[in-house]
Amino acid sequence: MKPLFRFTVKCLAVCGAALGILLLLNSRYQKVWENPYSDADKFQFMDSAYNDIQICNIGSSHGEYAFYYENLSENSGYECFNFAMASQTFDYDYAILSMYRSHFAEDCIMFIPVSYFSFNNEVVNEAEEQFLSAKYYTFLSPEYIPHYDPYVDIVTHRLPILSAGEDIVKLIPALSLRTLAAGITERMEGTAYRSAKNTGTESHAPRTAQTKKNAAKAAQFREKAQNRYQRHMAGKEEYFLTERIDNLYDIIAFCKDNGITPVLITTPYTTYYYELVSIEFREQFRSVIQAVADDCKISYYDYSEDGRFGKHLEFFSDADHLNTEGAMRFMDIIAKEIPEYKEFLSRVEPNRNRRVGGN
Repeated sequence: MKPLFRFTVKCLAVCGAALGILLLLNSRYQKVWENPYSDADKFQFMDSAYNDIQICNIGSSHGEYAFYYENLSENSGYECFNFAMASQTFDYDYAILSMYRSHFAEDCIMFIPVSYFSFNNEVVNEAEEQFLSAKYYTFLSPEYIPHYDPYVDIVTHRLPILSAGEDIVKLIPALSLRTLAAGITERMEGTAYRSAKNTGTESHAPRTAQTKKNAAKAAQFREKAQNRYQRHMAGKEEYFLTERIDNLYDIIAFCKDNGITPVLITTPYTTYYYELVSIEFREQFRSVIQAVADDCKISYYDYSEDGRFGKHLEFFSDADHLNTEGAMRFMDIIAKEIPEYKEFLSRVEPNRNRRVGGN
């Protein structure tokens, strides 16, 4: 028995040492890695800062970039939150809402963006699907995560060093210092360029140069539109999956059960993007959404082809995402044009618990 006992002790000791080293390396790695799920960091403040949400939205990146709440929250005093993240599907929208059910005010309005790809599978392979779903493991409880996978939880959230890959070199001080030095050099060169530009050492571009710049920007947006179309629309076997439509019904039911006014909306796109999509598809798309809206007795507003945005590239960061200036303009427009939103702003008093400076 003694040899067996010693063998068991040695095995446990080796396993314990290996686990200790792994935890130590993981701790060090978490201090130097570039978190690929940083867009989910906003949910870390839900319990401390957002407990009475009055105006919000869900959705994918279209919702993430189209709704700008700074004026409403900082200046008017409304408690607002943007639940949207890149490539977020309706089932994850519903999971997030379920997790934070208690964080909504008794009277709340929620914008539900519906995009051309909302009802199909946007991801192109299993690896991408795993990467996009991994961020939800950083803030959602397992019971709320669709198709929860303990392995994904461990390698992306609990022990990210297990999925570090080539990033493991960041734990080597010499390489880390070399990378830091390269970054500093790059920033210095950028600062020197901006300084030269601001002090006028660059020649003033003639009007023809501005024309060329505009043409180059248009060409860039056109190329991005093609890329986005290929990703969102090309080669899909089914554009209107039944489960996605059912997910949308679930979200609307959640809103009604929790005193939230749901508003279906499609955000503005550039002409370069929506003109690539066939008229037949756009008509079918609107028909599907309108059928859901009519069935649930709620409203749908379509700004995808709005002339106030489509050809005005200054309002976009790319072919189908508004920039900050575009989002501010969009918020002003919907505050004047969407009856449910106008009525809400005129009827509901702002929550003054989040005043500027905490007063």
